[in-house]
Amino acid sequence: MNENTPRLASIRKRSLSRVALCDAALPDDLVEWLWTEPESLISAGQMLQSKGVRKTVRLEWNGLSYVLKYYAEPSRMHAMKLLTSRSRARRTWNVSHRMADNGILAPRPVACIENRFGPLRRDSYLLYPYIDGRTLRSFLETGAPLFRSAVERFWVQLRHLWDQLAEINCGLGDANVGNYVICPAGRMWVIDLDKARIYRTQRAGQRRRDWTWRFLERSWEIAEGRRNRRAQAA
Repeated sequence: MNENTPRLASIRKRSLSRVALCDAALPDDLVEWLWTEPESLISAGQMLQSKGVRKTVRLEWNGLSYVLKYYAEPSRMHAMKLLTSRSRARRTWNVSHRMADNGILAPRPVACIENRFGPLRRDSYLLYPYIDGRTLRSFLETGAPLFRSAVERFWVQLRHLWDQLAEINCGLGDANVGNYVICPAGRMWVIDLDKARIYRTQRAGQRRRDWTWRFLERSWEIAEGRRNRRAQAA
């Protein structure tokens, strides 16, 4: 099944201390683990990234691969300021589904778990399909320089992505070349959407997209520079 197949149903569970939103197609045992012991799944997964208050692991379940993210609050003061707002996992769930619904190649989350005390938020978890492939950074930093045709193909896909983002007035907020995955079929996916936002005004959305594009160009140059320095040192 394609990772962006529209979901027709979801499972909602709620208690005083936890709220869950899960794709109805998820295995029942995985839903139960997410509901009762999500922290155990973080410990059992293959660590992909541990950065500040966020942990990202790859999770294998019944022959399927997922990415599970854990978001902790950075400080008590930060938590107090945002007690009644949506969690980072829920915000990412919302924008990721909006992007996928509009044809953007972004992984569609299949579970969102929020630890809460009534209406007050705490830490949270987000589960989505693992996208198999190589990151754009890997292409740029390793191996021989890319053929011109490959470079043009990547930029064509990136420009198309920006056109799609403009249609829903979305800005990524983070254009690190490691956030783009080239799947075996050659299609480019955008992942790690924690900073993506849907903006209320066209001006704000365009400003964010312009800023992110400049950052992307700089990130591309840095990655190519690293490859060139390695080649000179060899």
